[in-house]
Amino acid sequence: MADDALQALAFFEAMYPLDGELQLSDAARAALDGYNASGEADLGAGVDSDDAASDQRVELAIALPVTPGPTRISLRQPDFLTRAAYEQLAAAIPPPSDDPPSDAIMLAVEAVRTAALELPSAPPSPKAKDDDDGADDGPLERVWFWFPSLSTREKRKDLVTYAATYRLKGFVLSGKPALLCLEGGGRAVDRYMAAIKSESWGDIPSYQKKVTERLRRPITDAERKFSTMTDITHLITHHGTYNHRGDMSEVKKYMDEWGVGDDFAGAVMNAS
Repeated sequence: MADDALQALAFFEAMYPLDGELQLSDAARAALDGYNASGEADLGAGVDSDDAASDQRVELAIALPVTPGPTRISLRQPDFLTRAAYEQLAAAIPPPSDDPPSDAIMLAVEAVRTAALELPSAPPSPKAKDDDDGADDGPLERVWFWFPSLSTREKRKDLVTYAATYRLKGFVLSGKPALLCLEGGGRAVDRYMAAIKSESWGDIPSYQKKVTERLRRPITDAERKFSTMTDITHLITHHGTYNHRGDMSEVKKYMDEWGVGDDFAGAVMNAS
């Protein structure tokens, strides 16, 4: 593989360190691992909108040449874009050139971001269901869920934003592993998780939708410990190759401070 293409691969692997943010073909992975690759090295990179109110992401399909030549970049059409909007974004991608691959890809990323801001506003998302307002939430409970892995920003954001629709409070902690704690009506928790799995995780194969309910405990209103639904990932020190393994001793310290240390021990540390 040409040196500039290999440098581009290494650069974008560092730029997109979280699971699911960068997809590499076998040829691209072989090149990064030091093996000779043949054909084109393909990768997919997500492009987040610069609009802070939007959690939507589009993906670029990138073909890096193994021998010197232009980098080919195209846009994958997501479900949330109309055909006209997709064509508008695709037209913003600069044509193939002799620019270094890293430069060509960054130009395409910025061009798509700029073009995305000019798209007409999308209709309200079906995520927020007003008809849940009159539903029976059931008795108050504190429920703990365990994920072997959770890192994608959109999925984390959905776990927080969906909670408001179902009148739930608590927190989400991403990483490997990840943790979700919810306080609210038990039936509301069940509806919330059903919506997460069918809507937020609709693009994930069923065998990858791994989440386990670890603990469900009845509580009174006076025993509530959370007043908001929050992503607490930034509070915890992370380590590991991809900086995604949280320090569980720090997590336990926060749980003790918040008055849910016993639940945390029962749900996560399998204490009696």
